[in-house]
Amino acid sequence: MLFRKNTYLLLFLLATAFSARLQGQDRFIHNLSSLPHFANASYFGFKDPAKIGVVSEFVNAQANNVSQHQYAYATTFFEDYDFQLGLEYMNTKLDNSGYNHSNARLSYIYKLQLENNWYFYPGVTAGFSGYNFDYGSLIFSDQIDILSGQVNTQTSDPIVATDNMGYIDFGASFMAHNDYNMSLGLSIRHLNQPKISSELSERVINLNMLISAQFGYEINLNRYQQGRLPNYSYLYLFQNFSKQGPNTRLDLYQELTMANLVLGINEHVSGLNGANLFQVGFSAGMKLDALDIGFNYSIPMGNSQFATPNAFEIFVNFDLSPYRVRNRKDFSRFY
Repeated sequence: MLFRKNTYLLLFLLATAFSARLQGQDRFIHNLSSLPHFANASYFGFKDPAKIGVVSEFVNAQANNVSQHQYAYATTFFEDYDFQLGLEYMNTKLDNSGYNHSNARLSYIYKLQLENNWYFYPGVTAGFSGYNFDYGSLIFSDQIDILSGQVNTQTSDPIVATDNMGYIDFGASFMAHNDYNMSLGLSIRHLNQPKISSELSERVINLNMLISAQFGYEINLNRYQQGRLPNYSYLYLFQNFSKQGPNTRLDLYQELTMANLVLGINEHVSGLNGANLFQVGFSAGMKLDALDIGFNYSIPMGNSQFATPNAFEIFVNFDLSPYRVRNRKDFSRFY
């Protein structure tokens, strides 16, 4: 009985580790340069937007397992009071395992105007997360007919149940940007280090604080509109460094904007056991009036190929800002 409990606990922890990719406790979406507020809620305030958006990711893992991730958000700016609200929801599901994780977050970001066209956005976030692990979705050895290969619906296993956990957590962040070409930010999640251990666990496990820092820089590649590139062409560089417990991660993005077409590559480096390039991604997107649509396809690299599967992620953003035509006129993020 104790062996079975430990086995289920191990399966639960492996599922959590898979969803976090680097055996960490939090995961990141791949289109982070287009949706930086996922890593730092203060980026909701960047250019005072009113937006809604969705992200879907499909991951092909070993043994034909599929991990599915859905993320949705909505944000709006209250001009009379100089603050932004952001609402997020994310769900992660691991097919054929019974593992499901969902969380919702609400962020409040205040806008402060500084000198020399700089803006500062401090923010706070409160969220609720829930884990669900349905052991009844697993297939046990006594269900498999070794002669025919068929799977029976009945099992004699004494522990076929559902385990649920939930916790509230808090975060804080800030972001600053100018109107020309630069942004930077810092975010801390899980300030209260909530308990995430199951009843099956023999010890208490707390979620480590996640600290992340961001930097974005845009280069005008055709400032005088005399080159072969389209008149509005930019190179955007975005970096996100994160640390959670002993785990560190660096995400690097390079995106080329040519009018309404965006092409990019991204590299992801793990700090486990030394610097390790574990994933490379390729992205493309279009800006069509109020609509942004794009995708990112990521492939594993080096020794991480077993633990890090291929991933395809698509996102759709709707810009509902009343001044979106002005803000999107030359396709610069900082215009």
